[in-house]
Amino acid sequence: MSADPTTSVLAANQAFYTALSLADFALMQRLWLDSDDAVCLHPGWPALHGAQAILQSWREIFANQGPLHVWPSDVELRLYGQTAELNCLENIDMSKVRGAGIIQTRATNIFRQAAEDWKLLEHHALPLPDGGLRPLAPFTTN
Repeated sequence: MSADPTTSVLAANQAFYTALSLADFALMQRLWLDSDDAVCLHPGWPALHGAQAILQSWREIFANQGPLHVWPSDVELRLYGQTAELNCLENIDMSKVRGAGIIQTRATNIFRQAAEDWKLLEHHALPLPDGGLRPLAPFTTN
Protein backbone atom coordinates (compact mmCIF):
# COMPACT_ATOMS: atom_id res chain seq x y z
CA MET A 1 0.00 0.00 0.00
CA SER A 2 1.31 3.47 -0.82
CA ALA A 3 2.82 5.33 2.13
CA ASP A 4 1.45 8.65 0.88
CA PRO A 5 -2.25 8.55 -0.07
CA THR A 6 -2.25 12.24 -1.02
CA THR A 7 0.32 11.65 -3.76
CA SER A 8 -1.53 8.54 -4.95
CA VAL A 9 -4.92 10.29 -5.16
CA LEU A 10 -3.44 13.28 -6.97
CA ALA A 11 -1.78 10.90 -9.45
CA ALA A 12 -5.10 9.08 -10.02
CA ASN A 13 -6.82 12.42 -10.58
CA GLN A 14 -4.15 13.49 -13.07
CA ALA A 15 -4.54 10.15 -14.87
CA PHE A 16 -8.28 10.88 -15.19
CA TYR A 17 -7.58 14.21 -16.91
CA THR A 18 -4.93 12.56 -19.10
CA ALA A 19 -7.47 9.94 -20.19
CA LEU A 20 -10.02 12.69 -20.85
CA SER A 21 -7.54 14.82 -22.82
CA LEU A 22 -6.28 11.94 -24.95
CA ALA A 23 -9.71 10.30 -25.37
CA ASP A 24 -8.01 7.18 -24.01
CA PHE A 25 -10.83 4.76 -23.24
CA ALA A 26 -8.54 1.97 -21.97
CA LEU A 27 -7.02 4.32 -19.38
CA MET A 28 -10.44 5.69 -18.42
CA GLN A 29 -11.71 2.15 -17.95
CA ARG A 30 -8.81 1.29 -15.61
CA LEU A 31 -9.52 4.36 -13.47
CA TRP A 32 -13.15 3.63 -12.56
CA LEU A 33 -14.19 1.38 -9.71
CA ASP A 34 -16.18 -1.52 -11.16
CA SER A 35 -19.23 -0.91 -9.00
CA ASP A 36 -22.95 -0.38 -9.30
CA ASP A 37 -22.45 2.43 -6.75
CA ALA A 38 -20.38 4.50 -9.20
CA VAL A 39 -21.95 7.81 -10.31
CA CYS A 40 -21.02 10.21 -13.10
CA LEU A 41 -22.60 13.55 -13.89
CA HIS A 42 -21.39 15.06 -17.15
CA PRO A 43 -22.35 18.74 -17.66
CA GLY A 44 -25.90 18.89 -18.98
CA TRP A 45 -26.52 15.13 -18.65
CA PRO A 46 -28.65 13.21 -16.19
CA ALA A 47 -26.70 11.29 -13.57
CA LEU A 48 -25.35 7.95 -14.74
CA HIS A 49 -25.27 5.09 -12.25
CA GLY A 50 -23.03 2.03 -12.38
CA ALA A 51 -19.63 1.55 -13.93
CA GLN A 52 -21.00 -0.02 -17.13
CA ALA A 53 -23.26 2.95 -17.96
CA ILE A 54 -20.49 5.40 -17.08
CA LEU A 55 -17.90 3.67 -19.23
CA GLN A 56 -20.34 3.49 -22.14
CA SER A 57 -20.80 7.27 -21.85
CA TRP A 58 -17.03 7.81 -22.03
CA ARG A 59 -16.80 5.48 -25.03
CA GLU A 60 -19.44 7.58 -26.84
CA ILE A 61 -17.91 10.91 -25.79
CA PHE A 62 -14.46 9.87 -27.01
CA ALA A 63 -15.84 8.52 -30.30
CA ASN A 64 -17.71 11.78 -31.00
CA GLN A 65 -15.33 14.32 -29.52
CA GLY A 66 -11.84 12.85 -29.80
CA PRO A 67 -8.91 14.37 -27.90
CA LEU A 68 -9.57 17.66 -26.13
CA HIS A 69 -7.07 19.36 -23.82
CA VAL A 70 -8.53 19.32 -20.28
CA TRP A 71 -6.63 19.95 -17.06
CA PRO A 72 -7.48 20.56 -13.40
CA SER A 73 -6.64 23.68 -11.39
CA ASP A 74 -7.51 25.02 -7.93
CA VAL A 75 -7.33 21.46 -6.62
CA GLU A 76 -8.53 20.83 -3.08
CA LEU A 77 -8.19 17.34 -1.61
CA ARG A 78 -9.73 15.82 1.51
CA LEU A 79 -8.93 12.31 2.68
CA TYR A 80 -11.36 10.21 4.72
CA GLY A 81 -9.65 6.86 5.28
CA GLN A 82 -10.20 4.84 2.11
CA THR A 83 -12.21 7.61 0.44
CA ALA A 84 -10.88 10.85 -1.04
CA GLU A 85 -12.83 13.88 -2.23
CA LEU A 86 -11.15 16.13 -4.75
CA ASN A 87 -12.68 19.43 -5.86
CA CYS A 88 -11.22 21.42 -8.74
CA LEU A 89 -11.86 23.59 -11.74
CA GLU A 90 -11.74 21.77 -15.05
CA ASN A 91 -10.13 23.87 -17.78
CA ILE A 92 -11.27 22.83 -21.24
CA ASP A 93 -9.43 24.32 -24.22
CA MET A 94 -12.16 24.97 -26.79
CA SER A 95 -9.94 26.86 -29.25
CA LYS A 96 -9.96 23.98 -31.78
CA VAL A 97 -13.65 23.25 -31.29
CA ARG A 98 -15.26 26.67 -31.15
CA GLY A 99 -12.33 28.97 -31.85
CA ALA A 100 -13.04 30.38 -28.40
CA GLY A 101 -11.06 30.32 -25.20
CA ILE A 102 -11.10 28.03 -22.23
CA ILE A 103 -14.33 26.84 -20.67
CA GLN A 104 -14.24 26.03 -16.99
CA THR A 105 -16.47 23.67 -15.06
CA ARG A 106 -16.52 22.87 -11.35
CA ALA A 107 -15.76 19.21 -10.67
CA THR A 108 -15.87 16.87 -7.72
CA ASN A 109 -14.05 13.56 -8.05
CA ILE A 110 -14.51 10.96 -5.35
CA PHE A 111 -11.98 8.16 -5.18
CA ARG A 112 -12.14 4.89 -3.24
CA GLN A 113 -9.08 2.89 -2.36
CA ALA A 114 -9.26 -0.57 -3.93
CA ALA A 115 -6.28 -2.73 -3.01
CA GLU A 116 -3.23 -0.63 -3.96
CA ASP A 117 -5.05 1.75 -6.32
CA TRP A 118 -7.35 4.72 -5.94
CA LYS A 119 -10.34 4.31 -8.27
CA LEU A 120 -12.99 6.81 -9.30
CA LEU A 121 -16.28 6.21 -7.56
CA GLU A 122 -17.93 9.51 -8.56
CA HIS A 123 -17.26 12.32 -11.02
CA HIS A 124 -19.55 15.36 -11.02
CA ALA A 125 -18.85 18.22 -13.44
CA LEU A 126 -21.11 21.27 -13.51
CA PRO A 127 -20.92 24.46 -15.58
CA LEU A 128 -20.03 27.65 -13.74
CA PRO A 129 -22.87 30.17 -13.32
CA ASP A 130 -21.29 32.61 -15.82
CA GLY A 131 -20.79 29.90 -18.45
CA GLY A 132 -17.14 29.53 -17.54
CA LEU A 133 -15.72 30.96 -20.78
CA ARG A 134 -12.27 32.47 -20.32
CA PRO A 135 -10.22 34.10 -23.11
CA LEU A 136 -7.09 32.25 -24.20
CA ALA A 137 -3.86 33.75 -22.96
CA PRO A 138 -1.56 34.92 -25.74
CA PHE A 139 1.05 32.35 -26.75
CA THR A 140 4.52 33.08 -25.46
CA THR A 141 7.78 31.14 -25.65
CA ASN A 142 9.06 32.40 -22.30
